[in-house]
Amino acid sequence: MARKSRKIAQDAAVFVSAAKMTFLTAVYARLSSEDREALSLENQILMVRNYIGNMPDLTFCDVFSDNGLTGTNFDRPGFESLMDEIRRGKINCIVVKDLSRFGRDYLEAGNFLEVIFPRLGVRFISIGDNYDSFDPRCQGDGMNIALKNMINSFYAKDISTKIRSAYAVKRQNGEFTGKCPPFGYIKSPKNKNRLVVDEEAAEIVRMIFRLKLEGLGAYQIARHLSGQNTPTPGHYRYIKGIHKEKRYEKPQFWDTATVKDILENIAYLGHLALGKTRIVNGKQRDVPKEDWVIAENTHEPIISQADFDAVAELLQQRKERHNSQNRHEREELPDNILEGLVFCADCGRAYRRIANTMRDKVTYRLTYICLYCNQHSPKYKHRHYKPDELYRTIYEIIQSQIDAYVETRRLIDKIRISRPVKQKQDKMDGEIRKLQQEISRLPARHMKLYDDFCDGVLSESEYKEFKARYDADEKTAAARLQELTDERSRLQPQFVDKNVCITEFERFRKEKVLTREMLTALVERIEVTGDRNVEIKFRFRDEYAPLGALLTENGEKIPGSKTESEDDVA
Repeated sequence: MARKSRKIAQDAAVFVSAAKMTFLTAVYARLSSEDREALSLENQILMVRNYIGNMPDLTFCDVFSDNGLTGTNFDRPGFESLMDEIRRGKINCIVVKDLSRFGRDYLEAGNFLEVIFPRLGVRFISIGDNYDSFDPRCQGDGMNIALKNMINSFYAKDISTKIRSAYAVKRQNGEFTGKCPPFGYIKSPKNKNRLVVDEEAAEIVRMIFRLKLEGLGAYQIARHLSGQNTPTPGHYRYIKGIHKEKRYEKPQFWDTATVKDILENIAYLGHLALGKTRIVNGKQRDVPKEDWVIAENTHEPIISQADFDAVAELLQQRKERHNSQNRHEREELPDNILEGLVFCADCGRAYRRIANTMRDKVTYRLTYICLYCNQHSPKYKHRHYKPDELYRTIYEIIQSQIDAYVETRRLIDKIRISRPVKQKQDKMDGEIRKLQQEISRLPARHMKLYDDFCDGVLSESEYKEFKARYDADEKTAAARLQELTDERSRLQPQFVDKNVCITEFERFRKEKVLTREMLTALVERIEVTGDRNVEIKFRFRDEYAPLGALLTENGEKIPGSKTESEDDVA
């Protein structure tokens, strides 16, 4: 008996060793605009990474962070990217410095910790709170965690109220409370709430006003500045070290919007327009102009009142002339069904629909174009897209995708009734029945094991060893049963019938023209290249993946996909 028990003990030791789990771990760090420098993202990440490095069961995978974002909601890009990786199975453990870095909304934070993460099998560790969701000693800490989350929530609301009150006082005193001063000014080294003139940038501002007074339009001014290699505000601040955003590292072209913003900014008269935005439900919102706080004579002006007024008059005349010429056309313009969906493939900016009108005529001609690239890059000159032509191109691509998904349904139906698949189904059905019978017998085996322990047939150590093995067998059988059930379900008609990718695309199979409903339902983004090629990023790509996998497994080519030779030709 002793020899047999030693063998069981050896097998149990091997199983327990194999069952030890290594967690794929991510760092999450957050810094709000109110946090002090001591709580910098770098310090948080370093602290958490050191912790992970000292934990043998944690394998570091990636860092996710949100800088300057409130913790009162979970609408944060970094956190959403982290959740995407969790759903893909690439992360199953999160480590944070403390609960306040994770979030300050106690209801949502509690929902993640108590419902969402456990369902996803995600381990959550808060270093500062000494909390580990997989540690049995923390299982009874639910009330403490909920209380800490509630305190964090109340703290966020209290500090937010105090900060808003402090900003209101500063605005009443004419102090600058923005993050970045207007182009042409910098924050005073002695008082960060006061502006002083940056002469180098101020000279560019004076040049813009001078060119406008000479009769140039905003577009012509932008072209002139770009032609002179004059740095844009973003690039100027980068090369001066005022900010370090990589998108401004390389020289950029000026655009008309930037020129107009400078020409209309009263900061160049020495006045400040304060309170132009406010935070609503954790998001920044624009405030109507009539509600702005105007503080006069708060700093040295760059432009004289006479020049500013003259430019304002020119801008108003231009606006009135434009409205007078195009009032009739704007009232009759058809709906822009591509609004918010079409972008330039090279610069990423939205494609604009332009109504070109002729003087003294009520006719107009619509075109789509990337204004930025058309203004600043010679290869884009005259790269307009007529609406009917662009609609037709997009419609043909969408219909081609619809045809591919209809063909996908046909191929899967063909696979489902094929003889090899029928045989595979029968084999899976047999294995499923066998596993179900095996799992149904496990409770009796557990009961017999317990009875043997109570009767003294097995020692406590032997009982634990056998129980561990039975638990492992049950877990293995359940996993295999789930795998077979999932694979078997893929061969059922509802596998296709309930797939939102197929059902959504087939809904528009008989549409004869491009519609807004079709676009918003099926298209995520449309990109137009410099040579007018159209590329569409469709919705439901993840939902189609299992259908494509089923086709590939059964030797079928995915409809609409290219062969290697076709890719070489393209």
